[in-house]
Parts: sequence; structure tokens; C-alpha cells
Amino acid sequence: MRIVNSKYILPLVLIVILGLIIKNITFSILKLNQNNAIITSLKSDLIHQRQQQQFLKERLYYVKTDEFVENEAREKLGMVKEGEHIVLAPPTDEKRVATAFVANTPNWKKWWNLFF
Repeated sequence: MRIVNSKYILPLVLIVILGLIIKNITFSILKLNQNNAIITSLKSDLIHQRQQQQFLKERLYYVKTDEFVENEAREKLGMVKEGEHIVLAPPTDEKRVATAFVANTPNWKKWWNLFF
């Protein structure tokens, strides 16, 4: 008594082999899509890093100039060139400015603003 007919074995083996091939191709396509997403992300990072590098190169060039050194010496160190004088103005008093505005306002307007 035969359990399996021999004419059904070959198509069954072919179906199993084709199923495995389809599975492998599907996983390869999914992996390829993931790799493409990673490549796209890395390309955008590369572009950003190149822009950052260009900015830093320009900044380095500016920092090496005499103009930058002079500006930093003036602003941060308080240095001046020979023959120049530093003039310091007193800070503005916010209360004095506010009272001057209130003092110039007519009395009827002060009362109006107080109640309304």
C-alpha cells in the first residue's frame, strides 16, 4: 500500500522550492529598501556635515584676521589703540524716563487712566 503517489512528489518539491525562493527574494527586497533608507539618511547627514565644515572654515578664516582680533580686544578686554580715549556714558535710569512721561501728562488724563 502506497501512502504517497510518485506523481505528486515532484510538484510538491517544486512548490516548496519556489516558496523558499519567493521568501528569500521578499526578504532581499525588504533589506534593500532598508539599506536605501539608511543611504538617504547618511547622504543628508553628509550634506549637513559639509555645510557645517564650510561654515567652520569661513569662521576660522575670519578669526585669523586682524579685524577680529582688534574687535575682540576692544569688546572683551577693553583695550584701545594709542591716541584713542574711552568714553563711558552713565546707564539710563528707567524711573527717570517713566516719571518724565508721567510728569508731562495732564491731570485730567491721569485721573481718566486711573479710573478707566
